[in-house]
Amino acid sequence: MLQRTCQRIFLVGRRFHVSSSASQELKTEKMAEPKEIKIPVPFGHIAGKIWNEGGIPLLGLHGWMDNAGTWDAVAPLLPKSISLVAIDFPGHGHSSHSPMGIGSVFMNLLVDIERVVQHFEWKEVNLLGHSMGGAAAMLYSSTFPEKVKKLVVVDLIKPLATPADKQPQRTARSIKELLEVETKFERDPQCYEFHSIVDKLVKGYDSSITEEAAKVLLKRGSVKYPNGLYSFSHDPRLKIPNLLGMTFDQQKEFANRLNCELMIIKASSGPFYESKEDYDEILKIYEKKAKRFVYKMVEGTHHVHMNNPDIIAPLIGQFIEDSACDT
Repeated sequence: MLQRTCQRIFLVGRRFHVSSSASQELKTEKMAEPKEIKIPVPFGHIAGKIWNEGGIPLLGLHGWMDNAGTWDAVAPLLPKSISLVAIDFPGHGHSSHSPMGIGSVFMNLLVDIERVVQHFEWKEVNLLGHSMGGAAAMLYSSTFPEKVKKLVVVDLIKPLATPADKQPQRTARSIKELLEVETKFERDPQCYEFHSIVDKLVKGYDSSITEEAAKVLLKRGSVKYPNGLYSFSHDPRLKIPNLLGMTFDQQKEFANRLNCELMIIKASSGPFYESKEDYDEILKIYEKKAKRFVYKMVEGTHHVHMNNPDIIAPLIGQFIEDSACDT
């Protein structure tokens, strides 16, 4: 049986830190330009791109309403031994949208991850997820604990929980909004000048991303028309609440099945969605169940990996390459 190890965690108010050498500078070689990919699925394809094909597989998963471009700044700074495969979840970026009549179901993201894993015939994989992508990666790692070796989550401690007593109202809202959105699919999308769509994206994220980062996301997240105007390309159903959420008790059961090495990189100015008590409880489970657990606080916003990749990439690179527990 593999020995479980963890790193010492220090609690300071609502912030958690670890004693770690992960901030040491890594010697990296520049990766070649990424290769675009399309993975066939029953409703179309899952799009993405690969940096340094043939290396240690690291599947990159983006946040809500983002796309594979979220890792564009991090990928070139990773060690050459790592092959980063960044995908657009369905309804995002260049991937196909879900079939008509289907509402927003978060757990479908786990199916999408498994489709990618099976496509590449990976027996074991490392996962890198930001926000929503991190939540999906956590739950996938618990669903298939034998398949995930290492998991890195950026600016998320746990998936969002839905209290059981709130679920009926949430389900009703989801159904109502789905049917309303379906009536609008045939309408022409709203179009903007490029500077306006950039500004709209930045403001939509409450300035979590810079203008430069917004332009990166818009490469895969927008459509340009012959008249020179742009519209967002994401599936409008993404804004609909999930038909069925998870309670915190359910999330704890998933967390108890973790069998991988886990690193959480928390942005100092990123959101804390739920109570400190719930975070404390889930962190104790990670510390107990993960083979190695690292919690690292860094300065930055929710999109720190896009705005400050030089801070994030060395942490990811060392964690993926090094299996030894820091002292």
